Amino acid sequence: MLAITIVLTEGYSDWEIGVLAGTGRAYYGAEIGFVSADGGPVTAVSGLKTEALERFSAPTDGVVVVCGGPAFESDAPPEIEARLKQAHENGCVVAGICGATLALARAGMLDDVAHTSNGRDYLQTVKSYRGAVHYRDQPQAVRDGRIITAPAPAPASFAAEVLTAAGLEAEAAGVIMAMLSQEHARVGS
Repeated sequence: MLAITIVLTEGYSDWEIGVLAGTGRAYYGAEIGFVSADGGPVTAVSGLKTEALERFSAPTDGVVVVCGGPAFESDAPPEIEARLKQAHENGCVVAGICGATLALARAGMLDDVAHTSNGRDYLQTVKSYRGAVHYRDQPQAVRDGRIITAPAPAPASFAAEVLTAAGLEAEAAGVIMAMLSQEHARVGS
């Protein structure tokens, strides 16, 4: 399986990558590394402090996952667009969930591919975004070639798409969806 690099920012929404990181590493043995946008420590929205992370640089292969969080909605979002574009040019799959889709939009990576996010209007807050015609209003992750996007409440389908892109068989990745959907099955209907 290809290596997965997860990019974290200050205030990152840790629950959005919990399924991916937890089941990916523990259940499927995925090689998962964590970096921060600018290097150094970051604190998750939950208060979890992560120390001594290396600065994100564009890998030459694998999957780059950008975790969402309020930093991408700020007036001074993390400047990772050039590194995301370089990773994609290097052949990497690039994935973003929730607020991280704004970074992909700023990088122009959503202009010509099917994608989703927290809403079309959400992405249109990025002045350079030109991909509205390719937007899919759906609650699950979308993969189009080497781009994966997901709205905030889709950590399970996001994890399945990322792990499949990393080389896990689709059937094995589907176990994530089946396992997590059991919580929502009707009992005694």
